Amino acid sequence: MAHISMATRGLLDIEDRNWDKAIIRLSKALQGSPNPAWLLARSKALVSVGRFEEALDDANLAFHNAYDRNKRDLMIEAHYRRGVAYFRLGQYANADCCAMYSMRLVHGHAALDKEDIRKENSDENGFWKASLKEATDEAKEEAGTRVYQEGALMGTPPPHAAIWRQASSLRLQALAAMNRLPADDEGRKATVSLQPERKELAALQADEKIEEVSYVEEPVVVLPTDGPPRLQDYQTRLYISVSIFSKGLNEDKLHVEFLPDSVHLNYLIYPNGEEKEFLLETYGQIDPDNSRYNVTPSKIELRLAKKVPGKWPQITKDKSEAKEAAENDKELQAPEEARKRAMDDADAKAKETKAAPAAETGNGNSPPAPPAHDHAPAHAYPSSSRSGPKNWDKIGEEEDEEDSSVNDFFKKLYMGATPEQQRAMMKSFVESNGTSLSTDWNDVGSRTVETVPPEGVEAKKW
Repeated sequence: MAHISMATRGLLDIEDRNWDKAIIRLSKALQGSPNPAWLLARSKALVSVGRFEEALDDANLAFHNAYDRNKRDLMIEAHYRRGVAYFRLGQYANADCCAMYSMRLVHGHAALDKEDIRKENSDENGFWKASLKEATDEAKEEAGTRVYQEGALMGTPPPHAAIWRQASSLRLQALAAMNRLPADDEGRKATVSLQPERKELAALQADEKIEEVSYVEEPVVVLPTDGPPRLQDYQTRLYISVSIFSKGLNEDKLHVEFLPDSVHLNYLIYPNGEEKEFLLETYGQIDPDNSRYNVTPSKIELRLAKKVPGKWPQITKDKSEAKEAAENDKELQAPEEARKRAMDDADAKAKETKAAPAAETGNGNSPPAPPAHDHAPAHAYPSSSRSGPKNWDKIGEEEDEEDSSVNDFFKKLYMGATPEQQRAMMKSFVESNGTSLSTDWNDVGSRTVETVPPEGVEAKKW
């Protein structure tokens, strides 16, 4: 595991722009594993210190390793990194071609596409024909294309939108620079291929003055032993769903106990690998009998039924605020029957107070006391429903709240997904006309997702 720690520190050096240290650390990490993400990081560092040929070799190898691991997002970045290296080498036609490879992968082309864009964009002498105007028009039109429209459905930019814009910007720079070259300059010829030449991993070093960096004296970042698992939630007025991320759970050993104001889990696997108990103290009271849970390989999903319908401002309640919240939020936490009794008592007292003056004066013409519950909405009728009376005057507002909750759920689900899951969601949602939503790219990636209307509804083509 030492190479993982070394790679982590090398990636932090990239963020801090400590290029030479990053090269040393990533080189040591790559001896343990030729991770394509680490190769791409080292390629970036090598470009920044002017070592363009070595940066190109790393980007080429990163593409092969990403392809072997079926990492489409890393293949996209590898082509972009190849283009950056070629640009810095003055090979502008190759830079533009690699940027196009990257952008086409974003738009769903095969990793080893049979269509030869290099041949299509080269004349009979091998000089590059793509123009700056074409690249500029493409960049302007992209915001209105399908990939962005699909992303708008989820309220967030589509996957790989940022790298597409970077590749597009690289195209504009490469073509502008190429226009300044003589007509017969070799930089105008594209010789690059979609599948680059594969070379062995190079054991690189940084400048001599940096090579003696001490690793013993520098602090090592260690995860806290008591760091809690990550939580993700969404809610409606009736229930709240909480995902607790914990990889490697043994469902047979896991015990889940639902309590009125908390959920006790024994045992969860924490981020540092330890098995410990976990207590989720909920903001409001829940109904243990109607609460459920489900275990997956990476998380446990809790579906908590709220004791009293309503929106919670957060999942859990801060311990320091527990006592104060218990006093100030009695209406939220009390059972429905207790709240109704309190209302009846208040109405009875008000009726006695208003009737007292008439009894003392003996005036039979005193106005009658208002009927009990005169503060209740006109159309709130008694009901045996567990959620209490239904206020028909607010039925539209409640539906709006439910719709908002559903939209919030899909936004959070999309933003919390991996790029591969986001791609699967977009493809399944669009191809099924909004009737299916899948996060499994292995399932939907190779087929057309059919429209499956709800029961009793017929799908029609207009």
